[in-house]
Amino acid sequence: METSDAKTYTYSAVPEKNSDKPAWKTVTFWQAVSVVLFFACIALAVALGAFVASVNGGERSQHVTPCPAGLPVEPMNEDDPGLYDDLSLAEHNAVRVYMESQETLALKPWDEAGFSDNFINIIELLVPEKSKALAFLNGRGDKPERQALVTVHAGGKTPPVVEEYVVGPLPNPARHTPYRSPIPWTSRAIDAKEYPLIFPLIDDAASALHNILKESYGYTYHNCTKRCLVTFDTVPKGYKSGERRSWILFHRKGPGGVTYVTDFMLQITHESVDPSEWHVSRVYYNKQYFDSVEQLITGYADGSVEKDTPDADAMADEILYPTFVRRGKPQPASPSRGPTLTEPGGRRYAVRGRHVEYMGWSFDWRLSTAQSMQLYDVRMNGERIAYELSTQDATSFYSGSNPEMLNNLFVDSYWDVGRSYELTQGIDCPETATFFDTLQQRSTKEPSLMKNAVCVFELNAGIPLRRHFDSDFAGGFNFYGGMADHVLVLRHINTVYNYDYVYDYIFHQNGVIEVRVGLTGYIITSQDTTRYGYPLYAGEIGNVHQHSFNYKVDLDILGTQNRFETVDIVLENITNPERPDLHHIQTRIQRNLKRTEREAALQYDFNRPKYYNFYNEEETNRFGVNRGYRVQLNGIAKTLLPRQDWAPMRGVAWQNYQLAVTRRKESEPTSSSIYNQNDLYEPLVDFQTFIDDDENIVDEDLVAWVTLSTHHIPHSEDFPTTATAGTQMQFFLRPFNYYDEDPSVGSSNAVLITPGEKSGSVRVERFGTPTGPACVSEQSPFRYNGTWLGPH
Repeated sequence: METSDAKTYTYSAVPEKNSDKPAWKTVTFWQAVSVVLFFACIALAVALGAFVASVNGGERSQHVTPCPAGLPVEPMNEDDPGLYDDLSLAEHNAVRVYMESQETLALKPWDEAGFSDNFINIIELLVPEKSKALAFLNGRGDKPERQALVTVHAGGKTPPVVEEYVVGPLPNPARHTPYRSPIPWTSRAIDAKEYPLIFPLIDDAASALHNILKESYGYTYHNCTKRCLVTFDTVPKGYKSGERRSWILFHRKGPGGVTYVTDFMLQITHESVDPSEWHVSRVYYNKQYFDSVEQLITGYADGSVEKDTPDADAMADEILYPTFVRRGKPQPASPSRGPTLTEPGGRRYAVRGRHVEYMGWSFDWRLSTAQSMQLYDVRMNGERIAYELSTQDATSFYSGSNPEMLNNLFVDSYWDVGRSYELTQGIDCPETATFFDTLQQRSTKEPSLMKNAVCVFELNAGIPLRRHFDSDFAGGFNFYGGMADHVLVLRHINTVYNYDYVYDYIFHQNGVIEVRVGLTGYIITSQDTTRYGYPLYAGEIGNVHQHSFNYKVDLDILGTQNRFETVDIVLENITNPERPDLHHIQTRIQRNLKRTEREAALQYDFNRPKYYNFYNEEETNRFGVNRGYRVQLNGIAKTLLPRQDWAPMRGVAWQNYQLAVTRRKESEPTSSSIYNQNDLYEPLVDFQTFIDDDENIVDEDLVAWVTLSTHHIPHSEDFPTTATAGTQMQFFLRPFNYYDEDPSVGSSNAVLITPGEKSGSVRVERFGTPTGPACVSEQSPFRYNGTWLGPH
């Protein structure tokens, strides 16, 4: 009875007045059941969660463990730097202190010097002579002493000049010697001592024209707080050697402001060594020239000047067009992360300072202040392929009818191409990349620390390096063989005001080196006529221009005595040996040895396709063929600007050739110079002279000068910025009978699949490469600083 009562109260809890109704039909009964089920579900959920957690924990310990670190990354050893390691902070300071202590030079410290004083403008490493470097690298000589190249702006001399000195030995300099003849004062790059003397002239003119600028463009310059203009300099400084006249253009301040350039410009003449004689010499407004600011003001007031009016797009309150603010149809529909890289076996490349090793490859690199990225002693399986592989210069020559475009002939070494700003983890370089800081000193008191300026990483290129499916033509297969194209990428991104250039050096496992550059960043616009470009945002056009990039490729194929040939593909018309009554047209190869530098200065001709081969006459592969490497050009464009008829082309003579081969000389270290920009007419480095002496190049130490180029006609999809897709150019250094077979056959990352013994089964051979559990690459929190001024 007690048990029965207990059951009654436990499961039904029915009051006495309802004792005549079955318990399961009462509301109270079902409320009680609901409560019981609720707590039961909670208990089950807790138990299931514990079970899942234990299972997932077990899986995570097996499959989602952190990836191993892999091969080491070691910092530069400043006590024993490599041959090509850029100067350390201590070395920079030692050079500066030594030079400023030399009474004969009369140098003033940067922060005390004025425009008319002598002061240091640039300090950087001077790479040792090749013969000395090779003697050391090959174990036949002592390590060359470290030296610095110091550029002095000697404004205190009569007449003022630019001087260069070799300073050494480091780390304790004791001597300085002139590097080359004094450089004309008017060809120097504008520095932080000159600009402050130009700005007051600009400000005075803009102040006088304040109302005209506001009425014409809705933006102002003088004492501006809202809707402001900023200035942009043009180069070269004049139309003939010795001139120094800057056209200053004005564009909207703010993100992408360079995409809205006003039709107002000032010309500042600053040739005189006496800054008090500098003045505004011309004014350009709405396609009209004026000899003075006053002339424009007077004409504007009396109505004789055709007035400009603000553009509605440029005056919009929320200007999104040139910004990176997300807009348009969402992609993807819901925010989600894209694929990322992992390194399941850990880092497979090793870094010691500026020395990198990867899958048989090894090289050293540095970031030159003027010539940007430089690679040295590039080897594959211990054999030197190239002594030097380096960026030389980049140009962008614009076309148009206004002073802006007539004077936009950019030679980028002038603009600190080595000064690379911080790269962003996961965007500019993968999260797994190794980042490097660099020091650059140009027009500053102390070297600037450029955080994360260069990165290196391994990448799955997303395409098989090689593969083949061998069909049995009966519904099955005999084998499948393939290998993913895992490559090492060394990357530097250079921002030159509006443009960003992505420089890559890519190392493939089959002995191929890929050199690539991609374009992104903002286009420069103008209010020019549509004969030079298409109408774009805010009444502007994007003026047609040509980008060109020059590289130095010092190939050493099994030594420094090499030959250069073109392997021409030519037509032949023969009698068909099978049918003598018929003729047969086909192609054949014809080897064409180039004997002199003029013969080896090439402009590509599609009617005469050819390979460009560098080889060693004394070395052959197992088949008796000369071992060599060829240069394959995949990003070329002819320049239409004639060197003979247009003087500025003399300063960029390398742009006239897709490939030129010269005998290597210490006196011809670079194809360009920072001083060429302001004197394209009588340049300090005239590349054409490298060719005109027409030296013998048979069995000599040879250098290939490679030019990549593209014509750019801006279009609406270049807003907000030009995309890298479709703008990448590259050339390859490819083994050409250098190896007896593809060297990547040694890789254990290849896969060979053959049919198994049982029907439908297969045997998979991975050559020892584990397939093992997955791992997660260690990722540091996302950080970005963006500051670069100063040494710390």
